[in-house]
Amino acid sequence: MPVCALPNADGFIAVVPEIDAASCSGYVMVTAQEYGSLMDFTQVTGPEATQMFGLGFSLVFFGGFISTYAIKMALRLIKLL
Repeated sequence: MPVCALPNADGFIAVVPEIDAASCSGYVMVTAQEYGSLMDFTQVTGPEATQMFGLGFSLVFFGGFISTYAIKMALRLIKLL
């Protein structure tokens, strides 16, 4: 459970359980397990990055192919008229 921690007059960080973590103006402290699950959720792995790069690259080429195909069909239609 995240808790709020604020610096006290001596310069040390003190946990203040009365303040909600959403409205904390200092530091929010979490347990090691919560931190681990947060990092597992937010980190992008190498295979994920490779997959997304390949997908984006494929979409660019597919979009280019579709646009040039549509232009080619329009030119053929104009030549038929």
